[in-house]
Amino acid sequence: MLHLLTYRPGFDEPSLSPFCVKAMILLDLAGQDWRPEWTDMPPKQSYGKLPALRTPDGLIPDSAFILDWLQAQGVDLFPGMDSAARAKAHAVTRMVEENLRCGLVHDRWARDDGWRHLKPVVFGTLPAPLKPVVPAIVRRGVVGMLKKQGMGRYSEDHRLRSLGADLAALDDLLGDAPFFFGAQPTALDAAVLPVLSMLDRLPCDTGLRRLVRGHTRLMAYVQRGRARLYPGLTEIASAA
Repeated sequence: MLHLLTYRPGFDEPSLSPFCVKAMILLDLAGQDWRPEWTDMPPKQSYGKLPALRTPDGLIPDSAFILDWLQAQGVDLFPGMDSAARAKAHAVTRMVEENLRCGLVHDRWARDDGWRHLKPVVFGTLPAPLKPVVPAIVRRGVVGMLKKQGMGRYSEDHRLRSLGADLAALDDLLGDAPFFFGAQPTALDAAVLPVLSMLDRLPCDTGLRRLVRGHTRLMAYVQRGRARLYPGLTEIASAA
């Protein structure tokens, strides 16, 4: 039995983190027997972030290294894809996780309306003496990270132009296929689906949420992906 260290569910998602949901989907696609370990305190061995996977080989940090470990067990998580398609999947994963995902973080943490919804979900169980202090400190750190990355420095117009280009590229790549690169989900879908799903489920009306919902094919993909890949994860999350 493998154990996945993961953040708890939120906003109707199996975890608040798209990387944690990605790891959950990868484990299911790989046919692994696993269970979650819900935590808000990532261990130092996982670089202070989640997810991390407890395996017979030790603790595997980061969803990308979890993917590598699963493939090293002989599981093909890019079925039917040649080297060129795998290279494209790698590049698209980077685009989604390093740019589009930062748009999600921005609308949750940097926007005041997003923060009002996020704060009680993330920090609601803090002891009362810490609630006036810790959330503000963590929020300043996240907003500072966004400014260093660049997303937090953009005007709203430039931010939406940047993220809109990512969404248009995803829409073109998906086309009318059920999943990226064909009829069956792959590791690329494990990376893309949670980010798009969480953007659709942003708890307040934002320009980015409207952009996502304006892509008919991407929204149909999100619905297919949830129906195909989320049911078991939702059951797990309901027990959190």
